[in-house]
Amino acid sequence: MTQPSTRAKIITRRTYNRPIDDLGLYYETWEQTVDRVIEHQRWLWERARKKTLGNEQIAELEDLRRLMRERKVTTSGRTLWLGGTETAKKREASQFNCSFGRIETVHDVVDAFWLLLQGCGVGFEPITGNLNGFTKPVEVEIVRSSRNDKGRPTNKAFLGGEGGKKTWTLQVGDSAEAWAKSAGKLLAMKDPVDKVILDFSEIRPAGERLKGYGWISSGDETISRAFEGICGILNARAGKLLTRIDILDIVNWLGTTLSSRRAAEIALVPATDPESHDFATAKKEFWVGNPQRAQSNNSLVFWTKPTRFELSGIFQLMMDAGGSEPGFINGEVARRRAGWFKGVNPCAEILLGNKSFCNLVELDLAKFNGDMPGLLHAVYVAARANYRQTCVDLDDGILQRGWHELNEFLRLCGVGLTGIVSWSELNAANLREVRASAHAGANDMADELGLPRAKAITTVKPSGTLSKIMDTTEGVHKPLGKYIFNNVNFSIHDPIVGKCEAAGYKVTLNPLDKTSALITFPVAYEDVEFTKKTVMRDGVEVEVEVNEESAVAQLERYKLMMDNFVDHNCSVTISYDPSEVPAIIDWLLSNWDHYVGVSFIYRNDPTKTAADLGYLYLPQEVVTKEAYDAYVSTLSPVDLDNTGIEGLEDDCATGACPIR
Repeated sequence: MTQPSTRAKIITRRTYNRPIDDLGLYYETWEQTVDRVIEHQRWLWERARKKTLGNEQIAELEDLRRLMRERKVTTSGRTLWLGGTETAKKREASQFNCSFGRIETVHDVVDAFWLLLQGCGVGFEPITGNLNGFTKPVEVEIVRSSRNDKGRPTNKAFLGGEGGKKTWTLQVGDSAEAWAKSAGKLLAMKDPVDKVILDFSEIRPAGERLKGYGWISSGDETISRAFEGICGILNARAGKLLTRIDILDIVNWLGTTLSSRRAAEIALVPATDPESHDFATAKKEFWVGNPQRAQSNNSLVFWTKPTRFELSGIFQLMMDAGGSEPGFINGEVARRRAGWFKGVNPCAEILLGNKSFCNLVELDLAKFNGDMPGLLHAVYVAARANYRQTCVDLDDGILQRGWHELNEFLRLCGVGLTGIVSWSELNAANLREVRASAHAGANDMADELGLPRAKAITTVKPSGTLSKIMDTTEGVHKPLGKYIFNNVNFSIHDPIVGKCEAAGYKVTLNPLDKTSALITFPVAYEDVEFTKKTVMRDGVEVEVEVNEESAVAQLERYKLMMDNFVDHNCSVTISYDPSEVPAIIDWLLSNWDHYVGVSFIYRNDPTKTAADLGYLYLPQEVVTKEAYDAYVSTLSPVDLDNTGIEGLEDDCATGACPIR
């Protein structure tokens, strides 16, 4: 078995290996992480069967363990981090990557906040007609926490008076349940008070590790700022219904309260809605007065095929705002694929109903080059494991009952592929065969348990972090070039920084954040074809191998996956130059029935350096083979034993899909 790269091992430790002591000094190995996930699978399976596993089932779990240890197959990042813990068994929504719900009532807001606090990405459509502002404008007072220990876990709310003013006080408890419910209490408060006091004095200090989730506490700084922002919205709409944009802002503010891990969101609004233009431009220069809007991707939903004029208008809005948003989704085709469709998750790879979930598994196709039987077997095993992840109890005391009921019916799976451009057997026929094996696995598992078959099974997600720990190309994307220097951000206090520097890795201060350091990891994609280009570097002509794939070529690969493998949607970010927009629109008009939704981003010239492009640094920079080989020759192994790694976030921690 090929050993994982240093980058893969460090990112695994950072993102998925849990601390095994209270101080966070000792961490799981990859093998221990996998063992914990397998025990979670055993727990799910035995509960669904209502009896212990037999030899055949145990052998299947051992097969899954082997595939995971070899990094050929992996469960979702949610399960890698929390699987097998008491938190995962008590709060089973924490095991889901993907969710979607319409935000129409106070209860819906509580659900969305609860899911964000569980680490679940939240898709939502803001719905007007129920949610409303304060009864009248109020004065808002914030009471910050000065605690050095854990506080009371429950909320308290009460009316009072001071100086002739009628007051309402909300004391926010120190628990995820309390935080979720406190948002509902704030939105439901309709007493005609003069002053609202938001008291966060029960919340523990920032920096403490949360024993259940394993994440780092953000203290009261982020939630106090978010609730103050929400009060501003409720004041501005005093005595009035909230607009779609108001509800967007409220859910975005709630998404800012997490200091680490995933807090990703996507918001959807119909393209024909009266607020669609305001929604489509909501993130333009959001950093001026609306920082919370960075938290979600925003996409318009078309229920009928748009005209060339409409698509041209969308692309003009995108280019006016930096090239990426608003996105646009083909609701008509999504509903044709999935009759329950109401929306998508933040990276849009899953077609979801109102109040529905999906969990994912993933396979690295590149590790099965020349081994089609091995691939088909691995897909079958992974799909069975994926179905078992639907066997959950979502009646957790917070979520509305509809989440559990719809999961019981849909049983949505997300068997995904990565390393797609590195797969030597990539063609339509083979993709259909892989899809058939995934369906066979999920269906056989459902039939054995006497439960409904999954309504949809296959997908492709962006796969940033998981592909890095599997040392493969990411999802359906082609890398920037054959030889890459990947600059990864770490806290300057992280012990891994010194260890990497001692092993010869380039370490520099992050020019945008003096509390962080950049470690340069060399990455080579030897099994992918690139274009050779001669460029000037330091006054000398050199040759680099780069990705010059056109936007239409990328869309054609998306279509190949949609037509032959994907049940849900293939998540992909199409890199493009503004000059390609007419060709992109031509493709969309000709292939609208194959399209559900993609993301777009301006393409940087991969032959250019950070200095050429006017940047202080690039996360990934294409280099020559000679520069790559010279750097690799200076590196020594990095000792990760007993090294706690902090300060790095999951791909979606900022709220944006990693490839958006």
